[in-house]
Amino acid sequence: MTTFRCEIMQHSKSGFAGRHRSFRWLHRSVLRLALFSFVSICLKISPGGHSMAFANDSAPEISSELKNLQTKASKHPSFKVKFEQTVFSALRKKSTKSEGELIFAQPRKFRWEILSPFRELYVNNGEWFWKYVETTKHALRLPATAGELDFLDVIFQLDKLQNKYRLQRIKLLSDVNGMPADGCPQSHTCIALQPLQKGPQSNIELAISQLNGFVSTVRIDFRNGNRTLISFSSFKGENVNSKVFEFTPPAGTAVDKR
Repeated sequence: MTTFRCEIMQHSKSGFAGRHRSFRWLHRSVLRLALFSFVSICLKISPGGHSMAFANDSAPEISSELKNLQTKASKHPSFKVKFEQTVFSALRKKSTKSEGELIFAQPRKFRWEILSPFRELYVNNGEWFWKYVETTKHALRLPATAGELDFLDVIFQLDKLQNKYRLQRIKLLSDVNGMPADGCPQSHTCIALQPLQKGPQSNIELAISQLNGFVSTVRIDFRNGNRTLISFSSFKGENVNSKVFEFTPPAGTAVDKR
């Protein structure tokens, strides 16, 4: 779905201490998938050490295309989509995988639910953002306007990306290990984002469907060496019940309100 910095989506058996991280969409992405910064023309060496080839497109041209894609995405005021997320920890030198479902409603309501291998929930009703980890029985509540939710803009506010990132079209996406992956998928626009201001993310790559304007792939590099890759599939534009964006902590849950 967003890191909420993508990093807050990492599971922690010890609770929330030291985690507030891939909805720091996608951002705390993915989404806060970022989730979801545009790099310079020619060749750039990524944090993984490989060279990525960039098409020589101007930022205004990309901005115009992103506005058109945002118009297509806006035709779906609400939708459901499945996701697979891979998080690489630089400290542990290990990748973990999870999968689940994202439900979204304009302008910023969402329900990001990890279903496997553990259950973890992120809900935003427009007023409050909740994170709930079932195994630890901990819940965190933040105002829905918190800066930690900026990752959502990477995924759902394509027409505003140029305000926070340098934009560059790319021909290759990277995998979670920082190595070159497949080329840009057919009928997709692929771009790299580089933050204009220094923050937790150093680089973001997006693959955006030209059919519906939805981000199908988000890859985020963090300055601490962590990396997050989120793939979305089975997009369904449909009406959703607003109750799915509400959350009441189960009995016995330790709640941290900020």
